[in-house]
Amino acid sequence: MESRATTQPMISFGRAPCDEGVIRAAADTPGCAARARPWVLVATILGSSMAFIDGSVVTVALPAIQADLTTSVAGAQWVANAYMVMLGALILAGGSAGDRFGRRRVFALGHGSWPRPSWARAWLSSTGLWSLWPCRPFKRI
Repeated sequence: MESRATTQPMISFGRAPCDEGVIRAAADTPGCAARARPWVLVATILGSSMAFIDGSVVTVALPAIQADLTTSVAGAQWVANAYMVMLGALILAGGSAGDRFGRRRVFALGHGSWPRPSWARAWLSSTGLWSLWPCRPFKRI
């Protein structure tokens, strides 16, 4: 008797044979209403734009951060890496929360809470209590 592993290649560029069965077995869900489709597009563009802007902020501000912290290039890389690790961790947590509580609810909560660390940082820096770095990680949440 010939084993299945020897008859099929390990790497295939085609679809796995079970993909179509899984797709066809899923419950048929109606799409959103025709009048809601433009708003879904706007929300999608808004979400991806905010993610892009927030991800590029550190890259743009890295020279100023490096000068403010008086650190070397290696230190600046640590700042960028810490920012990206926080992003990766929160993407996983956000995906899990979206699966558990609903994508729409988590999306709305994230966009509603996104500017609050900026407001806190502006208020705290005007009072002289804190600088940028304690508020910035909460921007990711």
